[in-house]
Amino acid sequence: MKKYLTIILVGFLLGMLTYGFLGFAQEEDNTKLLWLSGLLGVIIAYINTIFNELFNKFISWKKYTGFRLLTGVLSNTIISFLLISIVLYGYTFVKDTPNSFIEDYSEIILKLIILMFFMALVYNVIYFAIHSYYQYAKGQIIALQLERKQTELQLRALKSQLSPHFLFNSMNTISSLVFSDVQKAESFIRELAKSYQYILNKYESKWLTVEEELQFVNSYHFLLQTRFNDRINLEIVLPDWVLKSKIPPLALQMLIENAVKHNQMTSSQILKISITCDNSDICVTNNKTARPEGIDSFKIGLGNIRSRYELIFNRAITVVDDERFTVKLPVII
Repeated sequence: MKKYLTIILVGFLLGMLTYGFLGFAQEEDNTKLLWLSGLLGVIIAYINTIFNELFNKFISWKKYTGFRLLTGVLSNTIISFLLISIVLYGYTFVKDTPNSFIEDYSEIILKLIILMFFMALVYNVIYFAIHSYYQYAKGQIIALQLERKQTELQLRALKSQLSPHFLFNSMNTISSLVFSDVQKAESFIRELAKSYQYILNKYESKWLTVEEELQFVNSYHFLLQTRFNDRINLEIVLPDWVLKSKIPPLALQMLIENAVKHNQMTSSQILKISITCDNSDICVTNNKTARPEGIDSFKIGLGNIRSRYELIFNRAITVVDDERFTVKLPVII
């Protein structure tokens, strides 16, 4: 509504200014002509606005600033000149002097062309400034929205790691180790502390290197091995260049956690997880064992990782669910 009121006000004002500039003040019934000129100004302002919005769809101000400005100035000048000329010709026709239109109004036509050009130039410069400001403001709002969504996803990932179920299992493991293997219990507590320190330090980061993430994965794997002994096996084979690539924090760990959550582990059913690379993706693969009953899930997992890759890197992950379960994370350099 504010936009259209501005168009009406500016168009009406420019119409009346154009009327005065072209020297119609001596005409009879100039009050009526003044109002008609204001109305014509509103119509021209609307038409030029429609054309400018149409040009914005096909010609980017950001990429082709000069060309877009030239297009706007020329089109607005031509449109305004043609509409006013048609109205002037109609006015002379009503006065029964159409044959002398060029002669009688040659000076006015020249003044009209000059006036329309400078008005179009000023209008498009102001339009560009306002358009740039709104695009910048819109970009800032989108950036804040994305940042907020990213924070929400990171907090959901953190919630997964701080879950009572995970803490309960860890405390039970420590309790049993204290009486059977004090040294191993000490190592477990140290790795658990390192895991939580990593989570608290890194969960706010949008991304980190694969090498940093693997440090946490190794600590997490130690905790799992302590709980499940030889019933879980993790193999990591990644080239050096992949270690320097980017990854959302907790992504690899969450995939390992999902594998543990959705597969039973016994002496005859060993869970084997591998982290490898196929040039374009980091592949996290696990075999399938019997599915445990009553799986407790916060419904994050793959959805959380997928959303963060799309949000941060504008890339998609791939899930292959056949004889083995594989999640492919794009390598981000």
